[in-house]
Amino acid sequence: MPVFKTTYNILKKFDEDEIYTDNIYDSDKLVLPPMYNWSYDREMNVEDVDVWEVLYEESNGIGFYAAWCPYAEFYLITTGMDYRHEPRVVDEIRYWDRFWETYYGQGSLDKVMKRIKELNINVAIHNDYWVDDDMMWLYRPNP
Repeated sequence: MPVFKTTYNILKKFDEDEIYTDNIYDSDKLVLPPMYNWSYDREMNVEDVDVWEVLYEESNGIGFYAAWCPYAEFYLITTGMDYRHEPRVVDEIRYWDRFWETYYGQGSLDKVMKRIKELNINVAIHNDYWVDDDMMWLYRPNP
């Protein structure tokens, strides 16, 4: 079952649970958060994403996420905690910022997969995936 988190819960207050609906198990159908497609009229920033699909997470701030809402070819990798600075305190809990990188647009999937291998993040890679015809330009090699 896919897991989803907000940008806030990935980068700021990461000990809270994923996005969850009380009735998620009331049906035999997959329940997904709402989403809409990104327009690609400008480069996406991490602040533009409300919901991320969690592709991989482990302790100490390591994670790999794909933009869900808005839905786009945009990925976030968190590479660890930034212990160089004092933590923020929220509800008497200390939170350190994370180091993070983003990958956007045409060719970003290849770049992010290369970076994940460099970081030794063990993510199952599936070579088959569905792409709508109007979005095929994102998966063609850069000219």
